[in-house]
Parts: sequence; structure tokens; C-alpha cells
Amino acid sequence: MIIDTHCHVGVNWFEPVESLLFQMNENDVEKALIVQHGGSYDHDYIFSCFKSYPEKFRIIALIDWSSKDKIIQLEKLKKRGAVGIRIYLNKDLFSEAGMNFCKRMAELDLKASVAGNLESFASDEFRLLIERCPDESFIIEHLANVGSYIEAGRDQENLSMRLFEKVLELGRYPNVFMKIPGLGELNPRPIVLRETRPFYFDKLDLIKKSLNAFTSKKLMWGSDYPPVSNREGYRNALNGVRSLDVISDIEAKDIFNSVPAKLFFC
Repeated sequence: MIIDTHCHVGVNWFEPVESLLFQMNENDVEKALIVQHGGSYDHDYIFSCFKSYPEKFRIIALIDWSSKDKIIQLEKLKKRGAVGIRIYLNKDLFSEAGMNFCKRMAELDLKASVAGNLESFASDEFRLLIERCPDESFIIEHLANVGSYIEAGRDQENLSMRLFEKVLELGRYPNVFMKIPGLGELNPRPIVLRETRPFYFDKLDLIKKSLNAFTSKKLMWGSDYPPVSNREGYRNALNGVRSLDVISDIEAKDIFNSVPAKLFFC
């Protein structure tokens, strides 16, 4: 059973849930996490998807940080069935109030799906947040967004790898997990597209290094549908990662099933 841990659906942005269901059915993906997209605080549509397919979907909701009732929002979203909250690494989250917010998330058993740039993931502030909230599960999205830095030139690539090494040090914390994206997020688009899958490789061994630091017990796969359709596409994003030699069959079972099942579907 394959679980996709990072999908978006909507009526004001992206595609309706029927488009996601088509991709899942075509590629034997049985369950998925619907992650609310940025700027949308009306959760009626994604919770209707959960209500229609309670065995197939789980919801990662979003808090309006400009509001003063963030804790009340948390409690309401938990009652509606959310299993996690998408949080953004910034000065508000790194404040004392932000840390208390994360502690309340832990009390409500709401996992944190963490968005940010590579610098913020590698920051001392994020490490301190992790240490001060040991009961909260922090799930780093998009392999810490390291892929967005790689195409900017050799100097930027060297910088990104140094920062990524700092992110990998977070693997020592038992409450930190990470999402592996499709290889189209980690490699530039080939100039010549072959008839077979566009990616068979992980040029900088990013996934291998993540496996060494986090182990497969703390990694999971997320397609980033539908933005992935503008990269290699859903099927290639799934099969590209599955075809990597560095991932054993046992590790693949963890990444594509056991880890997200334990965190979100138990």
C-alpha cells in the first residue's frame, strides 16, 4: 500500500479532488494526505473530501497566523478531524508564543508539517524549537527545499550542500521526520527528454544522505500534486524514487507505507 504524504486540492487554487483520485487510482496509491495550500483558511472543501473518503484521506490544515485566536483554531480543526497543521518557519514561530503553540499541537496530537526555505531549516532557531518541543513531531517538507537551490550555479550548490548537511544533523532527534519529493524537485530538467522516465538518478546523493542521517524509519514520500505535473509528473515522481538503487525493499516499505501509516492513519 502506497501513501502519498503531500497533495493539494481545492476550488480556489490547484485542482479538484477528482483529479487527485484519478492519479492515485492510475498509480496504485491507496491513501494520501491533503495539505492545505498557502493563503487558504477556509477548510470546508478539503474536509468534505475527507468526509467523502474517510479511509483514503487525512487532512493537514493551516492556521491564520494574523489572527489572535490561533489556539482556538487548532482546537476546532482537531475536532473536525485534522491530523496535522502546516506551519511556516519564521520569527513568529520561533518566538515564545510560537513554541507554546507547538506544545499545544503536541497535546492535541496534531503533527507539524513544516514549510520553509533551506536556511530556516538549517537555523539554530529551528533546532531550538525542536529541542523545546520534544513531544511534537516535526515533518520537514520537500527535503528541506534543497532542490530549489541546486540550479542556481556551482557556488550556490556548494552553499546549499553545507546548509543541507546542517539539516541532516536534525536526524538525531527522534521527533523529526522528512518528506522525500519526486526527483524532478532535486534535478534540473533534462535538455533531451527520453521516452522512458526522465530521472533515474539523484545527482548529489541527497536521498542517500537523508537515509544515512534519518534512516527509513523517519522518511516518507510526497508527490506535491498538482505542482509536480509541471515537473516530471505524478507517475514519474513516484517511480523515479522507487527505482533508486540506494533504497532497499525494506526501506521502501517504510518510506511509502509504514512511516506515514503510523503517524497519520492509525
